[in-house]
This record gives sequence, structure tokens and C-alpha cells, in this order.
Amino acid sequence: MPNDHLFDGEPKPFGGLSNENELVSLCPDEFKKDNPWSDIAMKLFFLGGNIKHWKFKSDDVAVCRRQFACFKGLISTFGISHEDKEAVAGWMLSEMLQEVPEYVPK
Repeated sequence: MPNDHLFDGEPKPFGGLSNENELVSLCPDEFKKDNPWSDIAMKLFFLGGNIKHWKFKSDDVAVCRRQFACFKGLISTFGISHEDKEAVAGWMLSEMLQEVPEYVPK
């Protein structure tokens, strides 16, 4: 299952994720077109935002931190195209969160 490796990568010191190219190849097609998950990911990329209201699927704080670290690494990469970043970031959020969060500015 593709989701098994979604949060296995290591965030790089200056942005990026060690397995970002693998994630691009595994990303489901539904995230490669307009969708609410990728829309919120790109708002965060361009504008930043407040995530305190997010409802994570996991109750384990360590898991949530790990997932968010991977998400941050992915959206800060220069190693993949913007379109691929948008798709994979949306996919990550869909696996991390219970629902598409409302965008809240910083």
C-alpha cells in the first residue's frame, strides 16, 4: 500500500524529504488535480498559517510530530516540481488529519 511509506522519509536540514521522489511516483491521481487537501497545503506553503485547530487522526503526539516534520520538509523542498509538491502535500494532509481544516492565518 502506498501510504505505508508516506512518513518514512527524513526531513533534510535545508528543506526537502529524503524520499520525496518516491512519494511523487506513489501519489494517487486524485491529488494531482484540484482538491481541497492540496489547496490548503498550498495556502500554508505561500501564506503560512495557524495549525492549532487541526484534528489529527493519531492521538500519539510523537506520530503527529513526525508526520508534521515530513510535511514541512516536503513543502520546503526545491527538489520536485511545484505541481508534485502540491499533490504530495495534499496527500500527506489527507492521511494526517481527520478532515480538511479551515485555513486560519498566523
